[in-house]
Amino acid sequence: MSDFFHMGGYAAYIWSVMGVALFFMLLEPFLLVLKRRSILQEIKRNKRLEERRARDKGKT
Repeated sequence: MSDFFHMGGYAAYIWSVMGVALFFMLLEPFLLVLKRRSILQEIKRNKRLEERRARDKGKT
């Protein structure tokens, strides 16, 4: 079992790469949620702006 964790002398490199890969794999869904929220907010903002412009256009 210790041979598995030692990885033939390359353990520091291999485990650090595995850690970095795991970090980015966990980060990706979080960033996607943030991006989705910002896109939905932008859509709502644009919709309100269009409604306001249509309402203002109808008044003149």
